[in-house]
Amino acid sequence: MLKAIIIDDELAAHRSLEILLKLNCPNVSIVGKGFSVSEGIKLIKETNPDIVFLDIEMPQGNGFELLEQLPDYKFEVIFITAYNQYAIKAFKYSAIDYILKPIDINELILAVEKVTEQLKNHIDPRERYTILFENIKEIIPRKLVIPDKGKYNYVDLSLAIIARLEKGTISFTMSDGSVNHYNNTNTEMSQLLAQKGFLFVDKGIMVNLSKVLKFQKTGKGSIVLEGNHAIEIGTITKEEFIEHLTKYNKNQNN
Repeated sequence: MLKAIIIDDELAAHRSLEILLKLNCPNVSIVGKGFSVSEGIKLIKETNPDIVFLDIEMPQGNGFELLEQLPDYKFEVIFITAYNQYAIKAFKYSAIDYILKPIDINELILAVEKVTEQLKNHIDPRERYTILFENIKEIIPRKLVIPDKGKYNYVDLSLAIIARLEKGTISFTMSDGSVNHYNNTNTEMSQLLAQKGFLFVDKGIMVNLSKVLKFQKTGKGSIVLEGNHAIEIGTITKEEFIEHLTKYNKNQNN
């Protein structure tokens, strides 16, 4: 019998996966369930599982960050994902098992059979996951989780042009012209956005540096972004903005 744990922030996902495993994979026994990265790490250390069914995007971190905090893990992972076709290619190229949401029974059975065989042959999974991290690193960091009254909103930052932060709220102007508003009590949101390529250019206004088309030096200076959005800088100088943009572009090209 293979010991397994489920790490997913959705209760419904726990219940449906547990039922499907019970009915279709009798060699798998669920020994624990967690709803976050921190709970998952604690469970893994306590139960020493053979298989971890791991959601990718969760509050306070993602599934890859969980694995990075467990450098000596020996278990196999089956990722649970709702990511698009480009992300799925990264999984395939890395020979990593995954199941798309909503879960298909046949995909689940095949994934369990694959990892069962890998466990029998004592294949070290870490090299495969290292390759996966490299293949997918341009996709995962662009997601942002915003907690709101017990719910979690997922913002695709690769489509966000401008972020406006006010006390208790945050709004994103998206590439299609829409503006999405969220309640926000996370005081570290600006730091999170800065880590993901956003820069303050005026009070309460951050721009996505990957969406900058050009910088006009007339007057205080203004930034032209994708979708013909223009933002005049206020709390940053021309020289500082150009320095940040140059550094960002250099890092992206390395």
